[in-house]
Amino acid sequence: MSKISACSITILGMFILASCAYQGVNKYPLTSAYPAPDDLLQRMNHLASKYPSLLVHRIIGFTETERLPIYAIELGKGQRNILVIGQHHADEVLGVALSYHLFEYLAQSYQKDSRVQKILNEYKLWIVPTLNPEGWKVVSEGNARIKRKNNRDTDGNGKLDIRTDGVDLNRNYPVFWDLDNETNPQSSFYKGSSPASESEIQAIISLGRKVEFELAFFYHSSLTGATSEHIYLPAVDEEDEKFVRLQDIADFYAKNVPRDYLRGTYALHYGNTSKVGNARNFFYHSLGVPGMLIEIGGVNKDGQSIIHPPDRMVKRIVRRHEQALIKTLEMML
Repeated sequence: MSKISACSITILGMFILASCAYQGVNKYPLTSAYPAPDDLLQRMNHLASKYPSLLVHRIIGFTETERLPIYAIELGKGQRNILVIGQHHADEVLGVALSYHLFEYLAQSYQKDSRVQKILNEYKLWIVPTLNPEGWKVVSEGNARIKRKNNRDTDGNGKLDIRTDGVDLNRNYPVFWDLDNETNPQSSFYKGSSPASESEIQAIISLGRKVEFELAFFYHSSLTGATSEHIYLPAVDEEDEKFVRLQDIADFYAKNVPRDYLRGTYALHYGNTSKVGNARNFFYHSLGVPGMLIEIGGVNKDGQSIIHPPDRMVKRIVRRHEQALIKTLEMML
């Protein structure tokens, strides 16, 4: 079987799984609990004017094709820097909703919640709601419920083919990039033409080199459900003291997040993880920053993956992760 035909079958299989996942358990078009791209600047400006000593926002770069701004919110007064990226993949909008909730809730709670005040006096959270504004816009506007990549015209036909064009931003980082065999531009996992070929990745690399981060959180949602409600760490050949410490922090976070539809809590994945050019590998191996990938969104009792839950569940999910993050940062004090 040729590589292209095999890849096509893989993509077809993903869409079949995705279709099954939308039978009465996911909501699309997205509901009101999911932020809209046009609201981001207004909401950041409102909070920055209301809490000028606590929150500022800046543009850290622009997207590859449409030159959309990529924003980072700096929240807190502390000297210890924590990075939160809500979204790499376009359809994984739960992480964007969580990012919005975090910067609004924490800013508004600073004066009245001693726990939040202590955390924001110790840390500065750098929250990037989305590293993929192009893809976020496509999904949010109801044009594609399943899309991983940005909007680069990878087939060179002069137009955006929503389902096949683009680069998987979480495989475009310049570490282990050459070990990734996904070179077919039509694949949902296409790693790009070269390491850090995408301006979105260049922007976050630049931020990572300018700011001395202590820890990074990368939020994702599993389309198939195979990795849902797990935390994944960088790929390492040998576990040193820094890695063991990261394991302890990630395990603590996991145990403080209840599963959404089944009993129990999130779980830390032990053992090998992907040696590809993803964020957690780059930050750990190239910048020395411990980072973890957190797969939010659940699997229901029928085995269906829920990445676009209805409003009530979105609110519960983001609240649970907000509390897990607060507890984790408290534990690290």
